[in-house]
Amino acid sequence: MNTVAPSNKNVVLPQGTSVASPWIRLGSYFLESILGMVTLGIGWLIWGCMTASSGQTPAKRLLKLRVIDAKTLMPVGFGKMFWLRGVLCGFIAPIAIACTLGVLLFMPLWDKRNQNIWDKISGTYVVSDPTDVWQTKPNLN
Repeated sequence: MNTVAPSNKNVVLPQGTSVASPWIRLGSYFLESILGMVTLGIGWLIWGCMTASSGQTPAKRLLKLRVIDAKTLMPVGFGKMFWLRGVLCGFIAPIAIACTLGVLLFMPLWDKRNQNIWDKISGTYVVSDPTDVWQTKPNLN
């Protein structure tokens, strides 16, 4: 089992998942930008609306990453992904990143939980979910 060390206690993540490495997170930022440009933003927005309810963005879906709530350890829903993380990441974070000359973008490299500022504000973790533990597709069995 994989462990995340929140502020005051150890929390065990589901088998097959782990906190996303800072490098894969950095790669997802760049992939997100490329996908946005390639789809002219419109395709990314539609794709993002389709994946947000499972705690993912288009790049996170491709890289098998997921955003989970720090308290419940369940994928965040559409509301938290769109409003809190979307608005925070999409509008406020670029300003903060520019003001810090890009240093804020690399925050997961030195944070002990690999969180960025918007993860801390929204109370979330980004995890690697290669086996789709939370199953984004309905189980037909």
